[in-house]
Amino acid sequence: MRELACANNDAIDLSDKTKYEIATTTATTDDASTTENAWIVLEGRKARSKEFVLENKKKKFLRGATDAFEFSSKHLGEIAGICIGHITKDGKKVKSEAFWHVLEVVVTEKELGNKYFFHCDAQIPLAAKKDKFLTFECFKTIESFASKVRNLVPVKYEFIVITGDVKGAGTDSNVFISIYGVNGDSGKRHLQKRFRNLFEREQTDCFVLEMLDLGELLRVKVEHDNSSTNSGWYLECVEVTNTANSVTTIFQCGKWLDSRKADGQIQRVLYPKY
Repeated sequence: MRELACANNDAIDLSDKTKYEIATTTATTDDASTTENAWIVLEGRKARSKEFVLENKKKKFLRGATDAFEFSSKHLGEIAGICIGHITKDGKKVKSEAFWHVLEVVVTEKELGNKYFFHCDAQIPLAAKKDKFLTFECFKTIESFASKVRNLVPVKYEFIVITGDVKGAGTDSNVFISIYGVNGDSGKRHLQKRFRNLFEREQTDCFVLEMLDLGELLRVKVEHDNSSTNSGWYLECVEVTNTANSVTTIFQCGKWLDSRKADGQIQRVLYPKY
């Protein structure tokens, strides 16, 4: 049975253009601001961007201010470094020495949401051409959940479901399971198998489902639809094994899923037994 976990994310196509937001923060010192333009180049693990001009419109690059600019580029991969320059608006020669004191630059991939932080705290000299610049390395990265999911691979999980040894323990209802891990969840999955009478008293049933790697498992939800005459079910436990790394997580139950017994619940949320 081949089913992939949605992990609650839509597919993202990065084969063409990716939008990047570049946020600059000017220092708070008295001479930090500038009335001129700046430019930046993004150095990615996969490619290098063209030179993006950060135009100084509507009084940008003021002391203590954060200004945001948006550009499109081919996907660059993880942003490892940046080059920043400070250039005159009209291309005229610089008559006297001038600087722009940039404190920090944050680059955000708009589609994925990844953020790359560059601590600069440096004075960028003004020039008439793009021949003067400073380079900075990324000091912190925040990877978004969407980005993590893109890097996940399909994994086969083996489920062992054990029905208890008590009178009337078996059920003929449809049984479903949902698995929750640090990387997302599987969604609601129907545990079914052709030509086998499932979930009978003192019986062990095995299933294999394929889904995106959920990472460390946090909990499972087991439920049935109460659709048969003999709906009540005494679930002993569920064992889940990630076949890629052979890690097995045991979820103990030992309770009825029965609308007419105990607390009347037909679903149980189970947590790992360590």
